[in-house]
Amino acid sequence: MYCGSNKTALSSQRQIARALMSLMQEEPYDRITISALCKEAGISRQTFYSLFTSRENVVVFTLQARYRFTPDEEMLTPTRKDACGLRMLCRSYSEYIEANRSFLQLLSRNKIDYLLYDSIFEALSDCGCFLEHIDPCTRRYAASFYAGGISSVACCYAREGCTATADELEEMLYTFFTGSLF
Repeated sequence: MYCGSNKTALSSQRQIARALMSLMQEEPYDRITISALCKEAGISRQTFYSLFTSRENVVVFTLQARYRFTPDEEMLTPTRKDACGLRMLCRSYSEYIEANRSFLQLLSRNKIDYLLYDSIFEALSDCGCFLEHIDPCTRRYAASFYAGGISSVACCYAREGCTATADELEEMLYTFFTGSLF
């Protein structure tokens, strides 16, 4: 994926992303060809391949550009770094899930909701305040664990028709992460 600063290239990336999201409203993701995407975006195949490697790469770009949620230091480091931080993490992601339900349903309907895990894992891994007090290897495992739980709840939420509230999602995440079901 193109990561430079050329304004024309960046504009083309946004055009392609908008075109793919629009096409996904009309037909299944797996039926959208690169040719159809280029036609919808008004760009050449050469331009597409200079900016992206695949349709999946366009979805990843969209997740990063429009739907990336990164916890901030205040969220993860309240007065204590234990249950309070976890509660705030669960609250913030439950609000994120509820606020982005249409996009999550689009991903789910097109069977590409697995890409959400990568986005959340990357956001947690890149967040300097996420469990900064533990060693880097364990921190990566923790980021994977939390990203898996959050993305799985988000995917289930989308598949189930987005009926849970942010409060209910928060409580589910917190319950699952604390292990209190066992």
